[in-house]
Amino acid sequence: MKNLILSSSLSKVLIVMMAFLLPIQPLILIVGGCIVLDTIIGLWRARKLGQPITSRKLSNVVSKMVLYETSVILFFVIEKFILFDFIHYFISMDLFLTKIVACVLVFIELQSMNESYIIINGYSLWDKLKEMLKRGKDFKGEVENFKKEL
Repeated sequence: MKNLILSSSLSKVLIVMMAFLLPIQPLILIVGGCIVLDTIIGLWRARKLGQPITSRKLSNVVSKMVLYETSVILFFVIEKFILFDFIHYFISMDLFLTKIVACVLVFIELQSMNESYIIINGYSLWDKLKEMLKRGKDFKGEVENFKKEL
């Protein structure tokens, strides 16, 4: 009987915590997804370079996930209970500070992925993206010129 009451109380606490964190759920998922993607690309890099994949290195992923996700949650709590009025006085965007922290963490992961990609393929994803955008812009110009000729 005690276990049932404890289990019920624990589930209620977890539900309340999940409801409290609901506004930042997308940010938590995006940051976590970037960590997972960086890990996959890091494993690909290690395999391409013939480096051993050890449990010690993989355990760093868990600590990074805990650190990054806790940072997002901590900044959410600070912003919600301490800085809310101050931030909203200047900026009317909800969760501004929390979103900035999440963007910084995502940028760090994207930079790490790009570094691994450079090691694997010898070129930067950013350079390829810029090149692709330039080609799209050139193609758009050619289509517009073709329309004018008709």
